[in-house]
Amino acid sequence: MAVCKELRAALLVFASAAIASAQDSAKTDYAQAERPGIEEKLGESVPLDVTFLDEEGKTVSLGSLITRPTILMLVYLRCPNICSPLLREVAATVDKLDVEPGIDFDLITVSFDTSDTPELAKTGKANLLASMERRIPPESWRFLTGGEENISRLTDAAGFRFRREKQDFVHAGTVIFLSPAGKIVRYLPGLTLLPADVKMALIDAAAGTPRRLMLKLQRLCYSFDSDAKTYVFKVNRIVLAVTLFIVAVFLAVLLLRRKSPAAGREAT
Repeated sequence: MAVCKELRAALLVFASAAIASAQDSAKTDYAQAERPGIEEKLGESVPLDVTFLDEEGKTVSLGSLITRPTILMLVYLRCPNICSPLLREVAATVDKLDVEPGIDFDLITVSFDTSDTPELAKTGKANLLASMERRIPPESWRFLTGGEENISRLTDAAGFRFRREKQDFVHAGTVIFLSPAGKIVRYLPGLTLLPADVKMALIDAAAGTPRRLMLKLQRLCYSFDSDAKTYVFKVNRIVLAVTLFIVAVFLAVLLLRRKSPAAGREAT
């Protein structure tokens, strides 16, 4: 019996150690991924309680910054190959949008490199905003840096896998769209963005919040093609909408004609 108890205890210790090891490796997978890339987690939420340092070195929570549809970019600030072109592409696309940063949407850039500092973020932000044709409110595009734990929680929730190689990182480039509640609504991968795609993704991110009539109509006319990673114009939706409108008008005219003779007889 004593041997059985000792064996059982040893198995318990072994099982606990195995579980702990698996959990630890799962936590570091996103920072040391064998295959860096994006695992889309549509419909899930980013952790709003994680904290970072803003460009002035002040501690801010992610939830305090996400109050409207938000474009999220995960980069590291010294990266010349993917991150810099991605940020410039986002800036150039914002120049072309007919919706207003700071009113219709916000942008947040978070560095996943723990060695990046608020000073570096401040300089990078200033240079990027100065390169834009459009003058946007500085508070509408925030640049954040932080510690390993909060970075891991955010990248894990966003499905963003990267791997450190010496002083640099191997990672993919993507733009993530969040709802005002922090829910992941859309990913637009790659370093080329179409303003129409970005605007439609923002409209999707705003779902559930009041929108202008034209934005509602645009959302009706387009749908996201998950294979092509772009928005496509839905002719069948337009045909259906026009058909329903014509039928509604026809029925309304028919009802009015039926009521007119009756109204005339009552008058007589």
